[in-house]
Amino acid sequence: MKEVVCFFLKGREFGVDVSQMKTIANETKLIPRDGLPEYVKGIVDIHGEQVPLLDYEQLFTIPDNQKRNELRYVVFNVTCGSFAIECDGISEIVSVEDSSVQGMPGFFNQDETNYADCMIQKKDKQLVLVMNPNRMLTKEQAQEVKKIIDELEEERKEAERKRIEEERRRKEEEKRQREEELARMREENGDSEKPSDTPDQAQEENNE
Repeated sequence: MKEVVCFFLKGREFGVDVSQMKTIANETKLIPRDGLPEYVKGIVDIHGEQVPLLDYEQLFTIPDNQKRNELRYVVFNVTCGSFAIECDGISEIVSVEDSSVQGMPGFFNQDETNYADCMIQKKDKQLVLVMNPNRMLTKEQAQEVKKIIDELEEERKEAERKRIEEERRRKEEEKRQREEELARMREENGDSEKPSDTPDQAQEENNE
């Protein structure tokens, strides 16, 4: 049994094994970043995590078809970390028997489909090419993407460290202000809080 998430690229249906799919997200703001390779469009924030957005058209060839209008992001779990690509629609999650899983036919151009893992046949007899995200990148590209991912993680940790430090300073400042306010109140109420003389003390002062 194989479970596959199906989605559309340029109107053509593709799939990826659920074990390599991290999440699916709606369109989000693209964050530009200097020094990125040409196949990386920028950085996207997916459910609070920043990941590189790869331009699949720069990485492999997919024939044009009638595109759908549903812009979504699919985020893959790969050896170098996580990255996203844009798709133009989500199809479904399908479970297929091993008998419906086929190797890549020999007539496919291996250079153009090196990202492919296998093909599955859905219940409607539709054939879907199943991608292997780890094969989308060359060894050098994977190293470049890993460097970007590591930099993003370091920036996240630094931002979290600063947030914690700022929170600590804020609490210390609030504590200082409370202590100053209490000290001021004690000073203002000092005379009224001073205990009055006892009758015996008053008598002793009169005798003197």
